Amino acid sequence: MKYLLLSIALLLGLSACTYNNDHNHPTVYKSDYTTFIYTITPNNWVENGDGLYSDINAPELTDDMLQFGYFITYINIGTENDPIYSELPQTLFFTDNEGTPYTVEMYPTYKKGSVRIEYFDTHPTNKQFPTKSYTYRTVIISDPYVVNGLKTNEISREYESVMQEMNKQLIDNKQVILD
Repeated sequence: MKYLLLSIALLLGLSACTYNNDHNHPTVYKSDYTTFIYTITPNNWVENGDGLYSDINAPELTDDMLQFGYFITYINIGTENDPIYSELPQTLFFTDNEGTPYTVEMYPTYKKGSVRIEYFDTHPTNKQFPTKSYTYRTVIISDPYVVNGLKTNEISREYESVMQEMNKQLIDNKQVILD
């Protein structure tokens, strides 16, 4: 009889428990990743004080993704037919027509619904505006195993390593080409 009463009490007590998401967990957590491929032309940059920026629409960047996901943006420093993806931030070295060396620095920032690429040049006398188009790839990752591996450096952030790990985990990919 004692065990019967204990069993009934446990059954009633445990069946009354609910999960109401008050512990700061994502309500929707898809195990996949999205790759945005976009080109920023010289006309797409907006002047902003010391530098330039271009905003890319990314509705997949939700509040949950910003808190629990992982994002990496790469620039193609190769060609369209033979791409070489290098992670941002990136510093590119140039020399102007008069032989003055300077750098261009590009940084990604992420906010709900968009990716911003910021562009700064270090030319000592003349502000240098982009004269060519740049192609980028932003990878938005929500798979917990891969996110943890990237945060602990168990998975390299190099583009090919990230893609290999995603394929190894058989994770669904959604590719969005914004050109």
